[in-house]
Amino acid sequence: MTSHRRKKKPERSRTAVGAAIVATAAIAGVSAFILTQGGSKPSTADSVRAAAVPEKAATTPTPSAHPTVASKADRKPPANHTVAKPTTSAPIDTGPTSPVFKRGQWIAVLDKYTSDTGLDASQTAQKAAAKIAAAGVPAKAMLVNGQYPGFANSSGEPVLDTWVVYLGPGPSSAQMLDLCSAPKTQRAYSNLACPTYEPAG
Repeated sequence: MTSHRRKKKPERSRTAVGAAIVATAAIAGVSAFILTQGGSKPSTADSVRAAAVPEKAATTPTPSAHPTVASKADRKPPANHTVAKPTTSAPIDTGPTSPVFKRGQWIAVLDKYTSDTGLDASQTAQKAAAKIAAAGVPAKAMLVNGQYPGFANSSGEPVLDTWVVYLGPGPSSAQMLDLCSAPKTQRAYSNLACPTYEPAG
């Protein structure tokens, strides 16, 4: 038993000495590599990290935290917003029941029909105009809905929701008054008032 133990001790000593020699050689090799290369090269992971983060990160401009602040390059030209001007009158339809008049054109009104009378103002006015036209007098019907500045009540307010039967247009108020009071017109539709208007005035 004693001789067996004595044999094991030299084997352990040789193993420990061999490990120490290998470790010393490894350290010496690494030191020699560092000295000849001037420093250790970064690993692949370090290279990727260095490429991802620039060295002068502090000097690069960062976007402002405030959403309304932008650089000149980020600014966009202001959009052209056209604001519609408020109109005091309804849009003009160029159809036969809502014609367009020019300044200096006059009409003579034979009759008016408003929607508050309980009648269908449009049908009543158009039937009356057709009856007068059938008698040879060029009468027409149109809706006056505030789009004609020449049509106003006694307070100067625009006339709204009113159908009129009229003659014209003509070049003057006197000419339209003569046409309205002519015997042929009065036979077709008797109206002694014959008020004249300049719709575009």
